[in-house]
Amino acid sequence: MEYGSHWSDYSENSTQQIGLNEKKRENMKPGSYVLDILQSAPKDQRTILLIRHSNRDSFGGIPDHLRNTVGITPEGMRMAREFGESLKKIAPDKQLFLGHTVAKRSEMTAWSICEGYSSDNQVKILGCEPEIKSPVVNLEKLIEMRNEFGWHELIKRWLGREIPEDIIRDSQKYSDEILGKLLNYPTVRPGDILVVVAHDITLFPLVFSLFGKAVKAIEFLNGIVILADANVVKIQFRNAEFLCETERLIFNNNDI
Repeated sequence: MEYGSHWSDYSENSTQQIGLNEKKRENMKPGSYVLDILQSAPKDQRTILLIRHSNRDSFGGIPDHLRNTVGITPEGMRMAREFGESLKKIAPDKQLFLGHTVAKRSEMTAWSICEGYSSDNQVKILGCEPEIKSPVVNLEKLIEMRNEFGWHELIKRWLGREIPEDIIRDSQKYSDEILGKLLNYPTVRPGDILVVVAHDITLFPLVFSLFGKAVKAIEFLNGIVILADANVVKIQFRNAEFLCETERLIFNNNDI
């Protein structure tokens, strides 16, 4: 069975406005939004997390084409280990698979989560699987646009599909491709957990295409939670403002 490219026309969507006050926001640990969703999630389904990396080192003085070499800070390593420890408490007997992008900060985050969760034969580092590529096609042209419009306006135009595809991938097509790769990854069985560490630029188009929310930032270790069985995919995202949820029916390619 393949997911992603063969959704049914039926879906259920909901958005609950949360609006956490400043004090509650300050007390939220990185990754708490994802962990809160998992706390009440069924434990017998395939669970897939696509999250942003942990707290990274500064990009200051680093050319854009070398930013994949930037790692996470000691604080970022601690945050990711604590995320792994919390994940272990929520799902203590699950097989955990950890993937990451080619960026050093994503790889370091995955290994730190592994250290926190670590248990005999229960964690496997997949490396750059499933492969999550950058949507950027022409870095030089994209930098020019970022310098002209600013980061937030650039992302807004990208999500609005206003930027040519020879500069950055179409946001909707990119979102569909990422979802397909996550849901079709063959190693994860019912009851297993797959965590893929990526970037805010990976998550922006998914949150927009799934929930219609053009968020300006994705917190470290936050992202989307996907719960999948044979017939239904449920996808959730939460931040300080919203709890968003969509549920899609899927069908077998053999039925086409």
